[in-house]
Amino acid sequence: MNTALMSPSQLQLRGTLLVALSGMLYGLIGYLGTELFHEHFSVANMLFWRFLIATFWMLGSITLLRKKNSESTQAYSSLVKVILFGAVTYSGGSAFYFMASTHIGTGVGMVIFFSFPVFVTLFAWLFSGWRINKHTFASLVAVVTGLLLLKGQGQYQLDIFGLFFAILAAFCYASYVYGSQHSAKTIDSRLLTFLICFANTVIFLILSCYTHSLSVPVTPVAWCYVLALGIIATAVPIQLLLDGLKYISPVKASILSVLEPVVTVIIGLALLHEKMSYTQSIGVIIVLLGAILIQFERIADHT
Repeated sequence: MNTALMSPSQLQLRGTLLVALSGMLYGLIGYLGTELFHEHFSVANMLFWRFLIATFWMLGSITLLRKKNSESTQAYSSLVKVILFGAVTYSGGSAFYFMASTHIGTGVGMVIFFSFPVFVTLFAWLFSGWRINKHTFASLVAVVTGLLLLKGQGQYQLDIFGLFFAILAAFCYASYVYGSQHSAKTIDSRLLTFLICFANTVIFLILSCYTHSLSVPVTPVAWCYVLALGIIATAVPIQLLLDGLKYISPVKASILSVLEPVVTVIIGLALLHEKMSYTQSIGVIIVLLGAILIQFERIADHT
């Protein structure tokens, strides 16, 4: 459907669905990453293969679906800046989250990381003069409350290093979401996704070599997990998020992204045979209510 013929409400709905689907696909990362750890992958090596596969996937997509009309010179002139920005913020969010998890556990680390919508809202207020409305505020409160319930009982004590890494991860990813809004509107989402994945491939290749953990998947099962992680849980959701940012604000997009931990918990129940407590069930419901509540937010998507 031609977006030029769509009404503002239809564009909002389109952006909402794209970002929501992106968040749900991201929810596969926990399961796929866990299975790769069982295949003796290190964090750096797993992330290297994740972004390498995503890079090749997006390169093929660009080659096969290249538009006849090329991007503007102004867009190409900013590609270096986009690569550097995506390399620092996206890789930072990924790496610092796993570093935090080793200190404070994945549960607490997940809660702190997925509080990144608070940072996005703060950025919008500081740099765009945006004023928070009651629907956004209520949604943020619901999401943070739901995540606190969703984390369950952790086995790690909270320490200062884990807390610092988790907050830094949330800050990096919030910077990525907020900072990508302009690039998403001026550069084709396929090209932008390719650049982000390529930059992260280089970073985690260096880290894998530095830690002497670089290895090649040797079993068909490992290759299946790597391909699924790189394509379904990385390349596709990144592009969906960038497409969604064309139609909705980064604040709204960041709140919708918290559907990821909900999907992670559900997949853990279905595939990893994990158990969910009554409190966690309530947390899932509250997060979903927060995601629904943000749909009442009607600010202009120019923050």
